[in-house]
Amino acid sequence: MEAVKLTGTYTVDNCGKKEFYGTYYSSEVLNDGKDGKAPKLVQNHGASDEEIRNMEQWLKTLSYIVHGGDISLGCTEEQIEDAEERLGVSLPAEMRIYYLTVGNDPLLTTDGNSKKKDRYLPINEIHVSDGNIVYRMRKKEPFALSAVQRQIMFIDDDSWYWEPNMESFCENVMITAAIFAISHMKHSAKGRLKGELVSSLQARKLAEQRFNSTFRALGSYYHPFCALFYNERERRLGWFRSNGMMADILIGTQTAKEIEDFGEMHGNIKFKYTE
Repeated sequence: MEAVKLTGTYTVDNCGKKEFYGTYYSSEVLNDGKDGKAPKLVQNHGASDEEIRNMEQWLKTLSYIVHGGDISLGCTEEQIEDAEERLGVSLPAEMRIYYLTVGNDPLLTTDGNSKKKDRYLPINEIHVSDGNIVYRMRKKEPFALSAVQRQIMFIDDDSWYWEPNMESFCENVMITAAIFAISHMKHSAKGRLKGELVSSLQARKLAEQRFNSTFRALGSYYHPFCALFYNERERRLGWFRSNGMMADILIGTQTAKEIEDFGEMHGNIKFKYTE
């Protein structure tokens, strides 16, 4: 029986209640909506056109920051076509754009911390398993994207499963590529934050307000408890996370002094520099 598809505007709670217009499978829709509100969509869903555009633009921004210029290290159309012929399936739209934008860029596809063993597979290494395209390995843990429904799939006891409350492909790429980029920058460090940035239910908004002299918040990343920050001119990157019990930040800069100054400016944050 063919899965039912629905087209319309839907809201995602774990994306800051952001509304997206697109076509989704009925299994991705949580309710019909009421009182004039848009129906709710699970977080791990096939991407809308808007989400794909947001991901593509952010990847281009990251590339500029880590390389210091408009350098294109994406896969060629020929590489994509060769991969599709080898796999016997077409790449989902979001995966195709990802590889066309940064697929040949080691700074955005591999974590600079070799101990983490986290990487997106080169286009010639992606492979199909039970209808899912395996595209990332974190240590021995594979990540895959459903070739048809375009949801991130996870594996347990050799069986693939869908976790609706995990991030979507585009959302996951945006944060992972930023963390990879930070790990490859000239200077990078992780700091633990204190006070309201830990306890406040509006921690993300507070971080955006406090850090705006150093960074600009990425408006197209919608997670309510995480934020991505950047300064394209100064080539700085930041990733912030707060869960009510702890809050931390990763920063990548061109000089160590920028990190030191940021720590002093925001409550004497003690940073641990990455090797």
